Parts: sequence; C-alpha cells; structure tokens
Amino acid sequence: MTFSFDWGVLWRYRDQLLSGFAVTLSLSILGLIGALAIGILAGIGGAGASRPLRLVAATYVELARNIPLLVHLYIWYLALSALRLPAFLCGVLALAIYSGAYVAEIVRSGIQSVPGGQRAAALASGLSPRQAFRHVIYPQAFRIVAPSLAGLFSQLIKDSSLASVISVAELTFVGGSIESDTFRTFEAYTAITVFYLIAVTGVSQLALWGLRGRAVDPAMRY
Repeated sequence: MTFSFDWGVLWRYRDQLLSGFAVTLSLSILGLIGALAIGILAGIGGAGASRPLRLVAATYVELARNIPLLVHLYIWYLALSALRLPAFLCGVLALAIYSGAYVAEIVRSGIQSVPGGQRAAALASGLSPRQAFRHVIYPQAFRIVAPSLAGLFSQLIKDSSLASVISVAELTFVGGSIESDTFRTFEAYTAITVFYLIAVTGVSQLALWGLRGRAVDPAMRY
C-alpha cells in the first residue's frame, strides 16, 4: 500500500491556516506583554529588600510555574466562564500568569547578579535609590537577562499551541480541524510546523536583536 500526498489541500484551506497563524501570533504577543508586566514586577519584588514582597513574589513563582500550563488553561477557562470571558482571553491570561513566573525568576536573578558595589557606588555619587536602579542596576541586569528572555519568547509561542484545548482557533486547532475534514494528517501538521518555525525563528531573532540593542553600556546613560 502506497501513500500519496495531496499538498493541494493546504491551498484549499489557506484562509483557515492564515487565520490560525494570526490568532497564534496575537495570543503569543498579548501573553508576552502580560508575562513581562507580571514578571518584571514580581522579579523586582523578589530581588528587593522588603521581606513581605519577596515572600509574595516567591509564592507566586512557585505556584505559577509548578502547575502545568494545560492545567492553568483549564482553571482560568472554567473559573472565568461565569463572566463569559472569551476563550482567547482566558488563553492570554493563562499564558501571562504561567510565563510571568519564569520572567520573574529571570529578572530576579539578573538584578541579583549585578555586584552590590555598583549600587553602593551609585548612591555614593549622589543618585537616589530609584535613579541608581534605573541608570546603573537596570541596564546591566537587562544585558544579562536578554538571551534568557529571548528564549522565553520563543517558548511562549510554542506553548500557545495548548490553547487549542479550550477551543482557541490557533494553528494547532486549525491543523486538527483540517485533519478531521480531509484525513490528511501529514500535510496538515507539516503546514502548521512550517508556520511555527517561521514564527519562533523570526520572533526569537527580533527579540534578541531588540533586547541586545537596548542593553547598552550603563556609562552611556549618564
């Protein structure tokens, strides 16, 4: 028995594939924005001098990252069903909370990796604690964590495929629909694989380029 490929099926379903790709990118970008907002705050809190803030940040990180993303998706989808929140927004929220915990740890470790003498020297030069963080600690920490954040961005795009379990019509969901309609499993999943490769490779390179571009020498900020 020989198997014949029918790549024409992808052309017939091109609109669905492009729509799924757009949903995947939207889901990933919004999830990333949320993860950065949550993670940066939690990371700063985790590296701060306040014991209560460190405890809150550590609790969030341990709870969020030790619960599988699939469970996060179900929890938030079911918890917010009473509010009739669209599945797409539930997916964004789950991605933001889950990935935010990893951002928090990256940010915390980046801040703590900057030698303490840098902050002391900045304060001694007359800068306020906020100015010392902004002009001395932040640029150095940002340069340190840039590669890790770029890698996390790529992972978030791949993680977004799990949103298909709550019926978000992203790439994986669309691929499953095409397979169900045509029984062309190889063709359908080859197509979404190519789309994921394009998205992950492109976004990771842009993110890494952008992050490195902003991570300039702290001396340039004076």
